[in-house]
Amino acid sequence: MAALECPQCGSRNVININLTMEDGEPVSFYSCHACDKRWWNKDGEPIDLPNVLELAKRAPKRSAKPKA
Repeated sequence: MAALECPQCGSRNVININLTMEDGEPVSFYSCHACDKRWWNKDGEPIDLPNVLELAKRAPKRSAKPKA
């Protein structure tokens, strides 16, 4: 397996955490220990944090119907 490399500083001291979002889509989080850069990928492409947070939202729960 090839070592991960930080796109900002070139360090190979990078961690990767793979997650599955609420909709079942996989995303990957990366963090560089050398310069503290953090980034996300989805389908091998960069994705901005606001988009990751949108994917992570849970569907609203439906409220129970009141009994008559």
